[in-house]
Amino acid sequence: MLTDRCNCNPMSVPHIAHESERLGTSTGKELHVLCYQHHTEMLLRLLSESEPAEGPVYACQEPGCLVRYDSAHGYFLDTEDAKTIEQETAPQVSCSNDGQLMYLAEVDPERRSFRLWKCPECNLSCINDEESSGGLGKKMGA
Repeated sequence: MLTDRCNCNPMSVPHIAHESERLGTSTGKELHVLCYQHHTEMLLRLLSESEPAEGPVYACQEPGCLVRYDSAHGYFLDTEDAKTIEQETAPQVSCSNDGQLMYLAEVDPERRSFRLWKCPECNLSCINDEESSGGLGKKMGA
């Protein structure tokens, strides 16, 4: 499991890509969570009465993808198969402001290493762009 702590400063995130180039955004409490494998928007999944609901659970739309996200657990795989879980490494990026597990909110297809992570609680953003920063947390904001 990849675990990073996002050391974010409260400053605005600069414009990163043109609106038509960006994949994923977030406004208010409406989250636009991206699958970390496919970079497609995940859909809110309805839970059955037998499933515990700590909050909304998002599921990847790609056929056969097991990636899920909720703010309590971050990214996880929806499977009981121990071998599958062992082989997959889900990113776990924590907000430095409140410790919440952040979600992938935006990628830039023209800059493959670019990732914008957002906190589901305080909306703090953290940019991971290895090309310009050498790692996680170069430019951040809320």
